[in-house]
Amino acid sequence: MPKAEVNHTGFEDMAPLKGEEAAKALVALRDGTDWVRQLGKVLSQEQAQGLLAAWTQVRDVAGFQLSVVKPFLEALAEKTTSGFTWSGDHSSLKSGLLFLTNHKDIVLDPSFLNVVLLGQGLSATEIGIGSNLLSSPWVNALVRLNRCFVVERSGSARDRYQHSLRTAAYIRHVTAQGQPVWLAHREGRAKDGVDATAPALIRTLSDNGQPATWNALQVSPVSLSYEWDPCDGMKVLELLTRERDGNYTKTEGEDQRSMLLGMVGDKGRVHFHFNDRVPWEAPAEGVRPEQHMATKVDKVLMTGMRFWPNQRLCGEWLGLASEMLAPAPEPTQEDRDAWQARLSAIVGQLKEAGWSEEEVSRKWCEITSAPLAHRHALLHQ
Repeated sequence: MPKAEVNHTGFEDMAPLKGEEAAKALVALRDGTDWVRQLGKVLSQEQAQGLLAAWTQVRDVAGFQLSVVKPFLEALAEKTTSGFTWSGDHSSLKSGLLFLTNHKDIVLDPSFLNVVLLGQGLSATEIGIGSNLLSSPWVNALVRLNRCFVVERSGSARDRYQHSLRTAAYIRHVTAQGQPVWLAHREGRAKDGVDATAPALIRTLSDNGQPATWNALQVSPVSLSYEWDPCDGMKVLELLTRERDGNYTKTEGEDQRSMLLGMVGDKGRVHFHFNDRVPWEAPAEGVRPEQHMATKVDKVLMTGMRFWPNQRLCGEWLGLASEMLAPAPEPTQEDRDAWQARLSAIVGQLKEAGWSEEEVSRKWCEITSAPLAHRHALLHQ
């Protein structure tokens, strides 16, 4: 936990809001939107009114997170999940400075992680979020009040590379002061279900493979497991379109709709596992250091992941080998009924767009069972 307020000198344009700037933004954001109506789309009217009342008493970011954000997320978890649980050595919560996770939901991945940290009396992380998701001034203000820092995604390939270097420098700057950070292990969610750490991220975080630089970050991978993906229908449509046309063009506002659906849609059971820190390790001869470390992080993430009956059922539909499906539990009849209902709903939704039942079923089962296949490939290669 930081011993004092984090110094963001040199990074003010991308850093979370704080101090007087944050205090003014809290009031402006609260008064600029009908939050009872907005929150009422997700929570009960009574819960929405209670959160707004708590917000009127908030004076700083810490109070906002404890009195408004944390209760909102707990209420959201109660409404949209069948239970949120976590596991891991408590010391890993305290010793980690960079919590690197597989990526399922840009809002809920770091939010649920911070519910755990705050519940243990620890400091919330800062959160890396792409500039492409900050669609309006009020969204920008809201995320930067929730300890988010902006990861610039615009410009040419060279521009984006320079942005990644600055983001890595920022992360090193704040973690050196004891401020924990959350970061997804790759840019964007894996549409095909294969969660793989980006070697380029390892390279930039470690300043081109410097062991001391990496170890100073105290990287602690966290394995995120969501039973159901509220955005799975959107992902199936995108992947089928790419297979047929060679590309896919997002419609206006699609990223924002995906964020909202991921937040308010049913996620079933959700489990986070906090793994031990991963120190730098030299690769075998001929293996690039960033690729070796990306694979090492992936193995830790997949070993800590919890698997679900729907993933086994999808693997069975595809005819995957039994040893590949072994980590997922045997489904009950209730599990089978829920799986069939979900599949039928997505097939019905995409049939209207001209896709066949076989095409939709195959792609959905591939996406859903992909973590099992990826785990088997990583741990048994």
